[in-house]
Amino acid sequence: CLPSGRSLRADHRPPFWPEGARTSAGSLRAAMGGSMAERMGAALVPDLAGRRLQDELSDEDVSSLIAFFVCLFIALVILYFTLATIIIVRQAEVMVIERFGKYRTTLSPGLHFLIPFVDVPRKVSWRYVDAKYGSNQFSVKTIDTPRIDMREHVIDFARQNVITKDTVMILIDALVYYQVSDPRLAVFNIQNLPDAIELLTQSTLRNIVAQLSLDDTFSSRERVNDELLQTIIRDAERWGVTITRVEVKSIIPPHDIKTTMEAQIIAERERRSMVLQADGNRESAIVRSQGDAAKLVLQAEGIRTSLINRAKGEADAKLMLAKAESGAVRRLREATAQHGVKASEYLVALQYINTLKEFAQGLKTKAVLIPANSLNTIGSIMQYSRPTIPGQR
Repeated sequence: CLPSGRSLRADHRPPFWPEGARTSAGSLRAAMGGSMAERMGAALVPDLAGRRLQDELSDEDVSSLIAFFVCLFIALVILYFTLATIIIVRQAEVMVIERFGKYRTTLSPGLHFLIPFVDVPRKVSWRYVDAKYGSNQFSVKTIDTPRIDMREHVIDFARQNVITKDTVMILIDALVYYQVSDPRLAVFNIQNLPDAIELLTQSTLRNIVAQLSLDDTFSSRERVNDELLQTIIRDAERWGVTITRVEVKSIIPPHDIKTTMEAQIIAERERRSMVLQADGNRESAIVRSQGDAAKLVLQAEGIRTSLINRAKGEADAKLMLAKAESGAVRRLREATAQHGVKASEYLVALQYINTLKEFAQGLKTKAVLIPANSLNTIGSIMQYSRPTIPGQR
């Protein structure tokens, strides 16, 4: 059971062996039982192998091995101190450095050197939303990091119950966009910046909505956003944070209120339809009446123009008739002047005869009494109007 089949020498015997005892394997087996000797031999093998290795190694080898481990330890210490001394700050990030627990400086992006165990970065609690691309599932993670992100952040906090002025409970979901402007205030003036901004926004939003009715809450969303932004921006300045935008994302009323609102919307649409139809009918009547008025005006203009033209025609006709009668009278005067008869007497006689003719036609009797002197006068005048027939006087 000894290594390489070698026998147990006197210099390799265990310390509990007595002086002068035989150290051969045969005597050991003879002194103990077979199984007990085998177990003892197996227990002595590692100790004997270590003593053999110690005998074989020289002092120079031991010194070299110790020097190697010392150099390795020193290299690891130097590497640790180097890594702890050099800090690289990325773009859009800063680090707040404390020296012996007191604020010292704020590191901007770039390469910086610190004193190990003296200059220590201050860690802050930070929260961000972890969402996978193309997935609707996301998770909110909270970490403690010495690096402060100077980019703009968004907080999408969970829906909260808010009671309006008319005692209606609604669910409101809002978004807050903020940016760290002073890292020192963001680290030393507030313990957990994202939670503080979220709680401040929620409490302020409840106060604003509590002053509005349900209809005003739906119709005045821009007003709620502006008032909420102006209120929380003053409190956030104490924490070195600039609130850039606050947006009410959704407003969800209860189911019964939602059903009532839908019925109200349907009734409102029907009312608007009736109002629009009535306005259309009114406009149609106005346009129709304007058309009728224009028609009457045009008809009156036509009648007036027609009457004017007719009057002008009649005046022209009368003028032409008067001219014709004037010419006829002139010719008659010239003709009667040859016989010593006045033209006026001739015309009166003709008018007298025509009147008697019409008078005789209107009477039922055939006898008409006429003064004798009238007939003599008419006869003397009319004899000059008879046409002259050859062979007669």
